[in-house]
Amino acid sequence: MTPESVQAWVAVVGGLGAALLGLFKYFNYRSKRDRLAEVGASFVLTIESLASDNATSRMAGAVLLRRFFDRHTEQGAVGRPYVREAIEVMAGMLRDEQLPHVQKVLADGLRYARQLAGADLQNCDLRNAYLGIKAGDKEPVDLSRADLYASICERASFKGVIAVEAVFMEAALKKAVFTDANCTEADFRWANLEGAKFDGAQIAGARFEGAIGVPEAVAELLTADLRGRPSARVPGGESL
Repeated sequence: MTPESVQAWVAVVGGLGAALLGLFKYFNYRSKRDRLAEVGASFVLTIESLASDNATSRMAGAVLLRRFFDRHTEQGAVGRPYVREAIEVMAGMLRDEQLPHVQKVLADGLRYARQLAGADLQNCDLRNAYLGIKAGDKEPVDLSRADLYASICERASFKGVIAVEAVFMEAALKKAVFTDANCTEADFRWANLEGAKFDGAQIAGARFEGAIGVPEAVAELLTADLRGRPSARVPGGESL
């Protein structure tokens, strides 16, 4: 073959390659767009089930919301596009009275989001919720700067969570568990802490003015203005 014919073939092959690459990108884009549309439709159906008068449908919807947090499900595999919306729906429902089993599923479901930093959880009913770390977890729930003002968290577990600068002001925290939690700079002012457990918790800079039932082990680590001393950590705790 002459040099000119070789160059011509190279140009043809290069042109075909570019065309195939363009087609691949186009169909890949359409595929992702279609999957996002399917996730959106699934989210709408889940919300509709939560609004149902049928208790079983509401329960199913509460469980299905968790799938939008999981990258291994069809609802989360395309980048978890509805994470914020799912958290907001859960929080909104937890501000209203729910059947006990639906409330429990919704409250526990927040744990699957993992990243709750800055979340608005004001006035939410988180009674008996388990947001704490469990064996096998790769990372704890992050509640940094989350707002749980006046939330109901009696007997809730925040074991090992990151609650840096989280707001628990005026929250009901009777028998809540903060074992090994990072509560640095958290706000517990005027909260009810009767029976709460803070073993191993970091409380440097945390505020406890006006709080009811502050555990003795915590009170011993507070300054005159009822803030946690620098590097304060409550004795005890567990190995996470």
